[in-house]
Amino acid sequence: MTRKTILFVFTIVLSFALNSQNILLKGRVLDSEYLTPVPYAAVYIHNTPTGTIADNVGEYSFEVPASLKNGTLVVARQKYDIQYLKLDEQLFSEMVIYLEPDNFVLRSKEFQDSLNAGSNKFVSTLNKAADFIKDDWIPLGNPLTNKFDAGRIQTFPTYNPIEGLRLRAGVASNSRLSPNFFMNSYVAYGFGDQRWKFRGELSYSFDKKAYHENEFPKNKIALVYENDLYSPGEMHPRSPNNLLLLTFRRSENEATYRNFAEVNYEREYKNGLAHTFWLRRSKLTPQGSLKFDYKLDNIVFSDKELINSEAGVFLRYSFDEAYEQQKRRRKPIELTSPVFFLSHIVGAYDQFDKNHTYHRTEFSAQKRFLLGNAGRLDAVGEVMKVWSSVPFPLLVYPNQRQRHHIENNAFFLNRALEFVADEQYTLRFTFVGDDLLLTKIPIMNQLQIRELISLRASYGRLSDKNLPGNGELYDFPENSFEYDSVPYVEGTIGITNILGLLRVEYVHRFIYRDHPDALLGKIRVDVTL
Repeated sequence: MTRKTILFVFTIVLSFALNSQNILLKGRVLDSEYLTPVPYAAVYIHNTPTGTIADNVGEYSFEVPASLKNGTLVVARQKYDIQYLKLDEQLFSEMVIYLEPDNFVLRSKEFQDSLNAGSNKFVSTLNKAADFIKDDWIPLGNPLTNKFDAGRIQTFPTYNPIEGLRLRAGVASNSRLSPNFFMNSYVAYGFGDQRWKFRGELSYSFDKKAYHENEFPKNKIALVYENDLYSPGEMHPRSPNNLLLLTFRRSENEATYRNFAEVNYEREYKNGLAHTFWLRRSKLTPQGSLKFDYKLDNIVFSDKELINSEAGVFLRYSFDEAYEQQKRRRKPIELTSPVFFLSHIVGAYDQFDKNHTYHRTEFSAQKRFLLGNAGRLDAVGEVMKVWSSVPFPLLVYPNQRQRHHIENNAFFLNRALEFVADEQYTLRFTFVGDDLLLTKIPIMNQLQIRELISLRASYGRLSDKNLPGNGELYDFPENSFEYDSVPYVEGTIGITNILGLLRVEYVHRFIYRDHPDALLGKIRVDVTL
């Protein structure tokens, strides 16, 4: 045996001996009250540099020298009591560590409420009412044992020019009924159109959940059936019908009723990637004065409905994605990392006794910028393109936006179907003050009111293949226009985060002010959730 061979064998043996002196310590950190993961907890051996930081789903793993096997494990995370654990009997099994919430925020709020009760009962009452609305779901029965929740509170009473007063009630199961199978449904009634609407969803989560199916990371398959109001110009085709307060503001005669059946599979990964695959079949029925009219040899014909099918894939990538999860709340921890969306749809629609196929692609990028103590700037950019000839309900419109965690508010002064395009670009910028003038006024600060400035712009093109004519496509609604050589622009100034719930702003229209019945400026009251 040569000297090099002996040296190599000795090195291997020595390396194995050294490694055998370390013990792998791994496990997960959970919230003791909600049994949900606690992201980014510090896990280390007391009075040593040995340790690590748990990942975005509370999982940790590191090696401990055998000499420290009888040491004390320390687990620490903001908003939780520090946990001290003796290691001697737990080293060789995967450890699940439960952290107790320190309830500092709750105690501080209760103390503030007690001060308000003596000095300003009005503010205290408003804060309690806002908290009730923001909780959004009410346990049906004992909160410690209930299997169903009622909600969403925020959507229970709404108003829009089509339905008038709309009342909605929903119910959703939780993990106490089943940690894998979930149901979520609602029923709504509009007193203006005197129609019932409803949605039902059954889902199966491949991972057992602590409370509900949408806990991070999602891994579920779902069956959905919905029959409700839908406005192509105010909603993204895949947005849930959860519009709040004053809804369908500019869709009085430009909305449809839609029912669809869908199966989808949604998965989120620890690395920030998420995807959804779906199959859907929909039926759109025009309402009000909206018509699906077409001309053939100067004779006007009307369709009562538009039926289409689609298969799609949706991708999202979010850097440093992590959440605080409490029952049905899923609050993001990181808001400044960029988020990207990409989707593609292959669809088909039935028209004039023929089946037509189409393709639609979307891309969106969103980013929050922190501007020191002054505030924050949220920026959102979107590109949408329909590659084929489609009837106008399947074109793209400015308010068809992908919503995530940062501010991405809707256009307000343009009519729902005012601008028609098959290729569209939109930009949205929103500034919210954090420590400017309003924080210096005590009553404004108590109500959490902050300054708001925003600017929104959209621009698009319509190709010749999507111009109606000769019976090939539906005629555009009255007063629908193509973009000229300039984008549509509107801006706002106002106040936001009133009780963490509301905003009030003045919205001004800068371009296309000569369009018929154009709103040039208006006060807007809206929710910020």
